[in-house]
Amino acid sequence: MIKAVIFDCFGVLSNANLWHEFLGDLSDPEQIEKVKELNQHCDAGVITRDDFFNGVKQVTGKVLHDVESLDSTESLKNNRLISYISELKKAGYKIGLISNTGSNWISESFLSQDELVLFDAMILSFEVGVTKPNPEIYEIACERLAIKPDEGVFIDDIEDYCEAARTEGLKAIHYKNYAQIKTDLEQLLNHK
Repeated sequence: MIKAVIFDCFGVLSNANLWHEFLGDLSDPEQIEKVKELNQHCDAGVITRDDFFNGVKQVTGKVLHDVESLDSTESLKNNRLISYISELKKAGYKIGLISNTGSNWISESFLSQDELVLFDAMILSFEVGVTKPNPEIYEIACERLAIKPDEGVFIDDIEDYCEAARTEGLKAIHYKNYAQIKTDLEQLLNHK
């Protein structure tokens, strides 16, 4: 039986993914790989946000303002999904979040206090020192939510991260849009 639903932030709770747009604007494959590596190091807490911004600027030549906009609050909330999360919480499900992020932006700027209380556990990669798809991040989520893996559903917009969660025993749904996720999740939740 499903006891917890675990969400990704960027591309799921947030409609806009400025990071993917930024990467899409880069044309040099070597630059893209170096920038992705910097992002991974920042998300894992190996380097600071300032080191990340400076490194990206050095690699891409993009002015710091353009790079810092990746960290802005311009990402739009998926308000329908957040309302649905509130319904899930009222129905007795534990709610979790796993995000590859290099800062406290989600809890300090993105989610309101009323939205933060919906989450029983927030696993932010920079705090735990591992990023998706590392199996350890899914194990941490299950521990903090006090569930066995087969009692949780993980939702992410990146299929590789969903597959990694499945490998750890979680059920997983690849997020495409709100209507699809609600239908897919309700089928899982109603299947006893």
